[in-house]
Amino acid sequence: MMFEKPRPLIPLRPEDQEQPPPAVDYEVHHLTRYRYARPVTSNYGRAHVEPRATPHQRVLSHEVTVEPEPAVLTAHTDFYGNSSTFLLVSTPHEELAVHSRAHVSVSLPQYPLDALSVSWEKCTPEHWGPLVPAEAIDFTHDSPRIHTTPEVQAIAAEVFTPGRPVGECLAELTRLIHSSFTYASGATTVTSPLEEVLAERHGVCQDFAHVGLAVARSVGLAARYVSGYLRTAQASLESLGTRPDGEMIGSAASHAWLSVLVPGAGWVDIDPTNNTFVDQRFVTTSWGRDYTDVPPLKGIVVGPPGATSTLDVSVGVVPVPTDASGTGSGAPEPA
Repeated sequence: MMFEKPRPLIPLRPEDQEQPPPAVDYEVHHLTRYRYARPVTSNYGRAHVEPRATPHQRVLSHEVTVEPEPAVLTAHTDFYGNSSTFLLVSTPHEELAVHSRAHVSVSLPQYPLDALSVSWEKCTPEHWGPLVPAEAIDFTHDSPRIHTTPEVQAIAAEVFTPGRPVGECLAELTRLIHSSFTYASGATTVTSPLEEVLAERHGVCQDFAHVGLAVARSVGLAARYVSGYLRTAQASLESLGTRPDGEMIGSAASHAWLSVLVPGAGWVDIDPTNNTFVDQRFVTTSWGRDYTDVPPLKGIVVGPPGATSTLDVSVGVVPVPTDASGTGSGAPEPA
């Protein structure tokens, strides 16, 4: 059975479809800047801002720089394979700037149609087989920000009906969250609980990802929180299915979506904020059980009592101009 696709959407390709478009190269710059009303003496931080290698993404280069000069700047890889950067600034300062610069190449995900056509009940752990990593079990359980509520169960009952193809379920879950919740910057914070988002029916990308995670896990599926970026340039990339109005919701800062494990297809990423399956407009940095595992930057500031701060974040994800052959400087040649 074919599944309905939310719009706008890059089609999930059956294996016999025509050649997919070539990979797209991006230059990524993520700047986080704190300004303090009074000088602080030290800053300890951990940043999840490095793009990670995936079956659909190559990391060609990456660096993190900090102003003022840090006393310590080290990298760490966690249990889920995410790379993070630890920083320590130990001299008095009134401003902290963390720059992440990367060059990545992103290809269009391809999923076998037969895997997406099986019923969702066949995608729970007892049907995974030996090839699925055991760590995927982590993404079937509750986590600090994800748990089942009556509202979650009501959404699940509407989406995951008996015998429904899993691809159709994921398309419907994406559409339903997108249409039922209002994107409202500033309406929630990074600490807003799931119950508040479900009750108020508004939030931002991380909130919508949390709703999707809760619904998928409530029926026994493995679902993980994914952090990353969206293409921000107003370039003409018709092959990527860009919308006529250009920018996608959430492209000005870090973005978040969710990924659901489908045996035979792997992790299938969906973005309820923009009502789409994840495609070449997305750059992945890290994933975890929910936001608490992979915040873009968190830390501790040591300074005088009552010292307030302001935060500015800017993100640029700009396609690298192609050469005469039609490929980016670091993208693989089309097959």
